[in-house]
Amino acid sequence: MPPECEEIEIRDILEKNDHIEQAVPTKLSALCGHRAMVSKFWCHEIGRRWRQVAKQEPQARVFSEPKCKSYVDIWYLYYRWIVFLIWTVFVVCSIFEFGSYKPLMQHEKWPIYLTNWDIVLGFTQALIGGILVSKRWRLQKLPGFDPCGLKLEFTEQLYWFLYVVTTNIAIGVTVCYWFAVYNPEIHQVDPLNIMMHVCNSVLMVIDLFVTSIPFRLQHFWWCLSIAFFYVIFTIIYYFAGGLDKYGCHYIYKVIDWKRPMRTSLVCIGGLTFVTVLHCVHCMLANIRDRIYRKTAEKFSKPVQMNTTDKPFPEKRTEVV
Repeated sequence: MPPECEEIEIRDILEKNDHIEQAVPTKLSALCGHRAMVSKFWCHEIGRRWRQVAKQEPQARVFSEPKCKSYVDIWYLYYRWIVFLIWTVFVVCSIFEFGSYKPLMQHEKWPIYLTNWDIVLGFTQALIGGILVSKRWRLQKLPGFDPCGLKLEFTEQLYWFLYVVTTNIAIGVTVCYWFAVYNPEIHQVDPLNIMMHVCNSVLMVIDLFVTSIPFRLQHFWWCLSIAFFYVIFTIIYYFAGGLDKYGCHYIYKVIDWKRPMRTSLVCIGGLTFVTVLHCVHCMLANIRDRIYRKTAEKFSKPVQMNTTDKPFPEKRTEVV
């Protein structure tokens, strides 16, 4: 190849390289700008939906009917009061230590444990749930009763709060007890222990898939408020000279305020864990809704969807 041809070819290659180097930053800038616009759009959309759901109140009917029915059947009325009786058994057995292999009979120490706080919360929400379902059972016998006309009053809101808190605290108590508190040297795997730290969680998980009670991400602070209040209680109890059932100057060994740095980290971890649990329960509630939705579509039956959706036409049913 002649020298002048080689110079022309080299000049063309250099010019092409210059064009490529100028084009690549331009395309990268456009791509980054596009990604930034997409990210900004999704953040705005998520925030908008979060605020929209936060403003919407659930229908009052969802707190008194099962997920699989748009009315209260007799089995659900019995079910709600059976759940209340189970929580009553939990309270009585925990106070008097029925089912314990080595009862300590220190009843005055009963209120200091988070497990018993959860039992009280479960007992209260089960009682309110039974009352709401019984009221709905009586109302639906009246001619022309429309469940969509029920109002979301203080009782329903209190039940909602207690139900969500009990579900999260129950699972949290079970996990934390067996992984951080349980000591085979002083604790017995007896019927009372299983009842307090296993059956409570199983009961709430089953109930979650039976009821229609909604779980929302923005309500994570409900459980955090109870957990934070308990942390404050442990601090006050420690400085007041309180002892546990075994005479130790703490309620739980992992929450020993003689080691404030370690205990503070444990408390922060516990609060974070409660928040994660709430997110998990929101996901389970979403799965519950999807299961019932697909089942309804398969069998062509109306089912109650999300709590903020418009209700389906009420199917006229025989009331016993």
